Amino acid sequence: MLPSERIAHGRAGDPALASRMAHLESMLRRLVASPLHRLDEADQAPAGPGVFLLSDSDQISSYYVESCQTLRIGIGNLARGGQGNRSRGRGQSDSGLKAKLAEHLGIGESRVSQYLRDHCIVRWIQLDEDAPHLAHFAIGVLRTPLNL
Repeated sequence: MLPSERIAHGRAGDPALASRMAHLESMLRRLVASPLHRLDEADQAPAGPGVFLLSDSDQISSYYVESCQTLRIGIGNLARGGQGNRSRGRGQSDSGLKAKLAEHLGIGESRVSQYLRDHCIVRWIQLDEDAPHLAHFAIGVLRTPLNL
């Protein structure tokens, strides 16, 4: 490995790398332990930036993680159409997340909105700078199928 690569990626024993990993793990634990909300409670979410996690109501499966500038809007979009903010502007159709969830669950797309209302919960934490980093870390650790 070249010296510049070691600096960019950190060494396995690098204290700064260990500190960043511990910080991300701590934030992920906070997200997973945060209060559960039904999707129709999106208006209770903060009007600031953060990360939310979509799971089934019995908390066995985590489906989707997103960082967004306004949690209330991101969760509201998900609740209304089965879609988070990320799929907009990235070349995906408006029903991208809805189609992925339908395929993952083996149900028709027309039933996804009802499934979200009846069987899903959302958790969130408000974060400023670290929201995108936490979202990427959570996707890697939780292996949320709708993000892959």
